[in-house]
Amino acid sequence: MNPTRHLDVLADALAFAGWSCLPRYDETPALLRVVSPSSPRIGESISVKPGVGGVPWFISSTGDPLTPCHDLNGACVEISTRLSPLIMAARRPEPRRRRSRLALLVRRGRGARGRR
Repeated sequence: MNPTRHLDVLADALAFAGWSCLPRYDETPALLRVVSPSSPRIGESISVKPGVGGVPWFISSTGDPLTPCHDLNGACVEISTRLSPLIMAARRPEPRRRRSRLALLVRRGRGARGRR
């Protein structure tokens, strides 16, 4: 089993699907960092680990098995499913806080005790 070969093939499939991939093969285990080009701070680190019968599996950063390495389409879908809600939440602007009427009055020089 060659984890970097499996991660390279996955990186090609994910790049085709629009994700950016950064190999981290100098680490143990070898990792593939998957991020969205629009939100590079949000991502997932994928590794490879032998499963039942020695079949290699893609493993998420949380240790969850994703798919067997031969199921590239399934791995892309699984990674997209995990990352897309986080990416969408990061893109959503923060709601504007409503200013209270008292804060507006104080700001205009009118305190809580009355008007000028």
